[in-house]
Formats: sequence, C-alpha cells, structure tokens
Amino acid sequence: MPYNFTLPFRLTTGSGGYFEVTNDVLSATASNIRSVLVTNWGERPMHYRFGCNLREFLFEPRTDALRRRLADRVIQQMAEWMPFITISELNVLFTEDDASVRENQVGIRLVFRFSEDPRLAGQVQLTI
Repeated sequence: MPYNFTLPFRLTTGSGGYFEVTNDVLSATASNIRSVLVTNWGERPMHYRFGCNLREFLFEPRTDALRRRLADRVIQQMAEWMPFITISELNVLFTEDDASVRENQVGIRLVFRFSEDPRLAGQVQLTI
C-alpha cells in the first residue's frame, strides 16, 4: 500500500499512478523529514510556520554558532511537526567537515527512531 509521494516528484511507469510513491513507513517518514527540512515559512497555505526556514541563515558566516542555531531549528521543528520521532543523531556539516558538501551548501545528516517502536530507525542526509 502506498504511503506518500517521493520527493522530489518522479514519474513512474507502474500501474499505481503517475508519480513514484513510498511503500513503507521508514521511507515515508524520511520523505516527510526532507519536506520539513527544505520548506521555508510561508510556503504552506494555512501552516505558515511549517518547515525549518533555513533560508534565514543563507548569508550567515559559517561558525560553530551557526551550526548550533541550525541544529536547534531542526530539533525544534521536528518536535513541532513530527513528534512521533526521536532524533538520535544530528550533524550539520560544512565544507571543512565533509568534502562532498560544496562551499555554498550546508549538509544535514539526521538519524531518527520512532518513539513508539525504537527498533524502527532510519536516516536522512541532504545538502541545502
């Protein structure tokens, strides 16, 4: 049974519809986490404060203070919009931490568990 659309949207050739979907709870949750991470405030009608609003930090100098502010924002928004998960590890990466993160990007690696069933765990890694 499909749970959610994959992000970014991809066309599929299967009989399940036009767009690719996730077929398990972990994939659906990872897709939802990505959605919260990349959404800026005001982009969702009726939910102005949905998302992490990382655009706010776009021209900030890359310091440890910025790393802490980004991590705090991610933790706060995940607690607000996805309270059924627990973040067990969160890394905010700059170029000096990971060579795959370009100079004008920030990498986020988030390891999560379900609060109700800690055996179910997954991770999300993306660059913004």
